[in-house]
Amino acid sequence: MAVLLIAVVSTVIAMVSFFIGLQKLGAADAASLSTLEPVVTFVLAAIFLGEAIAFNQVIGGAVILAAVIWLARHPPAAVAGGRG
Repeated sequence: MAVLLIAVVSTVIAMVSFFIGLQKLGAADAASLSTLEPVVTFVLAAIFLGEAIAFNQVIGGAVILAAVIWLARHPPAAVAGGRG
């Protein structure tokens, strides 16, 4: 039963939520936000499972957050010319 619950919560609900967000935000924004998944994962593991957070995880999380912030403030330029 626990395996089924894990599969439903961590896979089905997560993917359905991602696809709903994809429809509402668009592909570029959804892809940018999906890079936050590792950060959210280790923070939730620390909160709910008592996992220790290593220094390299903090550095990696900071790099990911900086990249997401940079992408949000500097969106890619539109491709000129249309179809090739």
